[in-house]
Amino acid sequence: MKRSAAEIKDFIEQLDIPRPRSTRGAAEPPKIEFTSGKEVVAVGPQLAEFSDKVPADLRPAISNTMLLAQLAADKSASQSDNVLDWHAKYREVLSKVGWQVDDAQDQLRQVSDKNLSVHKAIIPVLTALLGNAAAAASMIVTVLKGLEDMDKDSPWITLFERQSQHAKGAKFQLSYVDADSSGAASIKLLSCAIKAERTITQVLFFKFSSQHAEMHDRSTQLSTNRDILNAGKDSISAKVGGFINDFVEGIEI
Repeated sequence: MKRSAAEIKDFIEQLDIPRPRSTRGAAEPPKIEFTSGKEVVAVGPQLAEFSDKVPADLRPAISNTMLLAQLAADKSASQSDNVLDWHAKYREVLSKVGWQVDDAQDQLRQVSDKNLSVHKAIIPVLTALLGNAAAAASMIVTVLKGLEDMDKDSPWITLFERQSQHAKGAKFQLSYVDADSSGAASIKLLSCAIKAERTITQVLFFKFSSQHAEMHDRSTQLSTNRDILNAGKDSISAKVGGFINDFVEGIEI
């Protein structure tokens, strides 16, 4: 259902999110200076890849909607033992700020391969969502394949690992953002939940054989247009401004 600019702004103003951990984010410009080329950023527990078709001026607005949805999900699902509740709230917020959910598919996977790390287990799932051709050129796939050779203490990995933790496992998301010539944007979103008996602290490097765990993933396709993004842009920016420096990191590969 299409939402008006007034409805979007009213929802944003009333949305309950945590208080910023610091005040420096609101006073300083975002760390990320978006380009017009292909790039990947970590937005909390999400790796978001922008294709070179996404205009540079739309990327901050799209990233801010992701951050807003994350913060609301953090607040809403903080007391829940069900890791899937986080993803449900995340998608709900995106729909309320103007993203149309076009398609969604769920799958529960029992990962049986011994010593298989999360980042390796997720590659074929992401490839199926993107398609073989897009996956072959995907920067996120490149990041996942080369993860073991990267510095595990790099800022984006530290951010991603910290934000992905959940009392009963872990949650994270991977997304591919594209656009057409008019600025209509689309997201292919892969939401993943690892259900376990304890908090997983090294999420990307977690090996399923070390304890009983199962992976639940949901593939969702969303779309919106430039007018809707612009309708909520300023309100969302004001809402998340104090969090940007703490929750967004660029990824160099």
